Amino acid sequence: MMKKLFTLLIIGILAICSLGSCSDEALDVESVNKQTILAFYPWTGGINTSGLKADLANNVDSICQGICDRKGLNNTRVMVFFSDSYDKSTLYDLQYDETSKSVTKVPVKTYDGTVYSTAEGIAEIINDVKQEAPALNYALIIGAHGCGWTYASDWVHYPYRARPLTRFFGSVSYDEAATDVSTLVEAIKASGIGKMQYILFDACYMGNVETAYELKDVTNFMISSSSEILSYGLPYRSLWTYLNSATPNYSGIVSGAISFYNNTTIPYINLAAIDCRQLDKLASVMKDINSKYTLDSTVPLDSIQPLDGFSPNLFYDLSVYVDSLHPSGYLLDQFNSQMKLTVKAAAHTDEALTALQGGQNGKTFKVKSYCGLTTSTPSLHSVAIKGREKTGWWKATH
Repeated sequence: MMKKLFTLLIIGILAICSLGSCSDEALDVESVNKQTILAFYPWTGGINTSGLKADLANNVDSICQGICDRKGLNNTRVMVFFSDSYDKSTLYDLQYDETSKSVTKVPVKTYDGTVYSTAEGIAEIINDVKQEAPALNYALIIGAHGCGWTYASDWVHYPYRARPLTRFFGSVSYDEAATDVSTLVEAIKASGIGKMQYILFDACYMGNVETAYELKDVTNFMISSSSEILSYGLPYRSLWTYLNSATPNYSGIVSGAISFYNNTTIPYINLAAIDCRQLDKLASVMKDINSKYTLDSTVPLDSIQPLDGFSPNLFYDLSVYVDSLHPSGYLLDQFNSQMKLTVKAAAHTDEALTALQGGQNGKTFKVKSYCGLTTSTPSLHSVAIKGREKTGWWKATH
């Protein structure tokens, strides 16, 4: 259930014709919302456990503070989907009051059951957002647990120690609340809304090339971490000016998050902004490399930068993995050039933290290399072995 389990949603671009194609009057573009952001916070606990509910509620408050700091929404809209329990959720419209200089969470619609975990349900939520807050561009923020591209059904012996330390789901508490990335993609396509400006995963382990490739047809950019995200999540108040813009500042988002955590007592984060429009070209280069090179069996896997706490490791830095194949200078140059186009921005603290090891306080490990994307291609983990050949990335590169 864990994986991709930030049952996700919405994107895209609203066809301008749908805003007034039947009218003889010219459309006043200035009167149209430039951007609508959907902050999507589905249920992350079990039937009788609350998961990340309190942390996600704090994230909503942080967004509200960011709106107040900017003195309003500035021709944008912000909608929040929030699950108060495993079977009760509400869609809110965040409205700024000029007089009180505060934000009100106005309920728009309530939902029963696990609507947030199916393609049909997510598409319904997206369409509700589109109807309530039409805009030229849509973006999606997903706050939840996550485990990259892996398939929920492939997990049998999932690490069972749930801890409040990170946004890592340590137990498979409620299967019906799990959603694969492919389900999110199906939902976005079914909604007919077009491509998202960006999809931001405030969730663990989503920054892998397999996930980015899966999302390439439904979003322009993916913002994600390749390791575990602390339960506090991203600092939305300080990042809001970069996120809430018709032209998001991806470098500002990444550097702002790193700077925030570096100035705390828990300096553990990595974050990258990936241009998903470049994934087809990256896959083409990777296919050329894979056709000529394979990983030598004598290469120790721990020499390829791991970015997770699984045993065996599940996620390895993509660039270090490619270097370990020792491709020709020409192919390596091609790969590196394409990576520069694919990774808009990437940064990391000196260490990352995993709650899967090290007892109550978790365990930290050095991050010597971080390109912004991981891959599970060399992993010996059973979930990688069972699932990676089903991914679109594998099929495109082998």
